[in-house]
Amino acid sequence: MRGWIPPTSAVASRVLLGTGPTTTTVRVTTDAGATRILRQPGDASIGDARHAASPADLLAVEGEFYRLVQTWPAIAERMATCLGVDRTDHVVALEDLGTTAPLTDLYSGRVLSDVETADLTAYLLALHGVAGREEELGALRSDAVRLARQAVRFEEPIAAARVDALATRMPRLLLQVDAIRTDLHIRATMRDLGGRFLDGSGTLLHGDFRPARWMPSPRGLRILSPGLATAGPPALDLGYFVAHLLLAAQPPALIAGVLQRYRRGAPVDMAEVSACVGLEIIRSRLGLDPVPGDLTGDRLEVELDYATRLLRGGATVELPL
Repeated sequence: MRGWIPPTSAVASRVLLGTGPTTTTVRVTTDAGATRILRQPGDASIGDARHAASPADLLAVEGEFYRLVQTWPAIAERMATCLGVDRTDHVVALEDLGTTAPLTDLYSGRVLSDVETADLTAYLLALHGVAGREEELGALRSDAVRLARQAVRFEEPIAAARVDALATRMPRLLLQVDAIRTDLHIRATMRDLGGRFLDGSGTLLHGDFRPARWMPSPRGLRILSPGLATAGPPALDLGYFVAHLLLAAQPPALIAGVLQRYRRGAPVDMAEVSACVGLEIIRSRLGLDPVPGDLTGDRLEVELDYATRLLRGGATVELPL
């Protein structure tokens, strides 16, 4: 176990907690009752995808992120403790946060508490206080991961194949989505944001800041899965955060409070944040990994119209959905 459990202990059980195309998560329990969480590569193959990151590449970035933030207590204390990284077998060992589930119940009607909202905002402020380029922030830069992030965030959601898939699922929205993907202003905005994302300079970003990555624990909320971490404009993380609060129908006052808290701690371009919110709404509804929950066509139509106005600069997130 590479020193991740005491040398006098033995592994008594292994329980599979989750498996996906990129990561397999296992809880290991020793004969003394101690537990550890091991994250290992999943079974995904890069196949014929134009840009795809291997599971090993993603875990390498995750392990490097955990190593990097250990010198930043305001970040590290809001994450699971990393117990070790095996770069040969691509395994990350973490503390066990217990049997709770991530905060995906937010999409089903639960409202974030004020403490949770403050913790999540404080985490982003601390994270975005780490400035630099990917090359300067340890070994976060991985061309495979970088290009995969670019494709997932800025290309796939409005690709022709996604529009065709939507036509089968919700034909009434086909014209609306096709108008989004062919809008020259929107495409220029996405191209500009994507270029800044690829550049890899700015502040440290989590890269995937959404409820599936927020885990309650006995010591408070913890942030997980930084496998898409990078450096870039802070508006990307903040925009994705606000987008998922909107998608989860959180109260407008709560969302306004997040923006106020963040802006008291750091300057941010609200037009850029708004564009990132619009981008993430589109990705989360039309992308390959849609957010949970049943959605009516009327609600989706309203969300996509709002995202369009944000990306075109006709509204900001300071005005409600």
